[in-house]
Amino acid sequence: MIWDLFVLIFYFLVVFYFGFHFAKNTQKEDDFYLAKKEIHWVFLLLSLVATETSSLTFLSIPSLSYKGDFRFLEIAIGYIFGRTIVALFLLPSYFSGNTISVYEYVGNRFGKSPQKTLSFVFTISRLLGDGIRLYVSSLPIAFLMERMGISISPEILGIIALSILSFVTIIYSVFGGFRAIVFTDVLQWIIYIFGGIFALGLIVNQFGTTTLLEQIQHLETLGKWKVFVFDYNQTGDNSYFILFAIIGGAFISIGSHGTDLMLVQRVIATKNLVSGQKILIGSGIVVFFQFLLFLCIGSLLYVFYEGKSIPPDKVFSHFIISEVPSPFLGILVAAILASAMSTLSSTINSLSLTWARDWEMDKWFSPRILSLFFGVLLFFASLIPYFLVETWEKGILEMGLTIFSYTLGPSIAVFFLAKDKQNLPISGFVFSLFFLFSIVITVAIGIGWKLSFTLLVPIGFGCLYGLVSLSRFLKKN
Repeated sequence: MIWDLFVLIFYFLVVFYFGFHFAKNTQKEDDFYLAKKEIHWVFLLLSLVATETSSLTFLSIPSLSYKGDFRFLEIAIGYIFGRTIVALFLLPSYFSGNTISVYEYVGNRFGKSPQKTLSFVFTISRLLGDGIRLYVSSLPIAFLMERMGISISPEILGIIALSILSFVTIIYSVFGGFRAIVFTDVLQWIIYIFGGIFALGLIVNQFGTTTLLEQIQHLETLGKWKVFVFDYNQTGDNSYFILFAIIGGAFISIGSHGTDLMLVQRVIATKNLVSGQKILIGSGIVVFFQFLLFLCIGSLLYVFYEGKSIPPDKVFSHFIISEVPSPFLGILVAAILASAMSTLSSTINSLSLTWARDWEMDKWFSPRILSLFFGVLLFFASLIPYFLVETWEKGILEMGLTIFSYTLGPSIAVFFLAKDKQNLPISGFVFSLFFLFSIVITVAIGIGWKLSFTLLVPIGFGCLYGLVSLSRFLKKN
């Protein structure tokens, strides 16, 4: 155990080094938020992948194939289509001006009210969604502390783990700014990919070549390698019906990589449009193979633990803590931390950016003060799952996707309407009300009809676009 702690301490020291090494370059706003657009697109691509991956991929993607099959890859295929649409249709507009926040583009088109409304919704959805990610990433740290013999309740251990993780992330985010976050993301991406490959190799090694082939055939018999779902269930959950999954994945990706400031920030931080398009489309391909890696881990864990009662969302954490020897345990825990911290640091930076520019808080507060504030706020948001996780019907990953799906549809509609040459038939304030009303309708339909998260984004898009189209029709008549 002592070697595992040394590995974690060394990892934290490296992260601190990155933060303070780049601190001298973050005095000005364009340095702190975009690094003067000096970073090569390959590093931004890896930073984007690391940012969107988070601890949910590392810990919860295996749970999907552990309890099911490989159908989540349908979503990943949709992601690639969605990013291609953003790269070809939305991205050129973002590079046509000198905006730092993508919501400034909406403000230039429709006025301050829609700009601030989008920023506010982004803030709430990020705090809730990434609070879940931070919670998930604390689980293996709490398990490790429990394994060390610390006799404290699991809840207290979890909060201690959250505090440690939040403290380190806030420090390097506040002092290092965007440049430190990007290069730390690249380091963290390398760490958690190595961790995933190592974990897969360790599981394979447990079986041996002959037994592994037998288990692969056993999984095939059970239908655990299934990717495409062609059967529509009229009474059940159709989240992964092939049409819904690919279209839903495309819409989710359009919303996340076309309208979500945290992810778009990495794209507009590059020098030109072509580089931005490479980042978007390339990241979708990399993410697909990441999902494939972690789904393979989940399937093999199913046969490894067959017959044992382990919650799917905690099965990979359980394997890491109980089966991985020292000091490799420390490396895998560092990989989990890496996947979490890359997302959290980006959230802190992007929330600081949107309130600095969209709410003009830069008149009163420096970027570092704003980053510190949102880092602390994010920590408190991570405590919410302690009150929800026991009663939530779905897995923790689908819970996070559902939260974002409620807002992504109307957000996509805003940006496509902004690209439209026609003027709005309503004022910016009424348009903001339409946007919020569309979110409420999406939530009501989703909960009332118990729709899958893959359908929520198209529904939200249709609501806002339909309201604006109806307003145009009524104005003409």
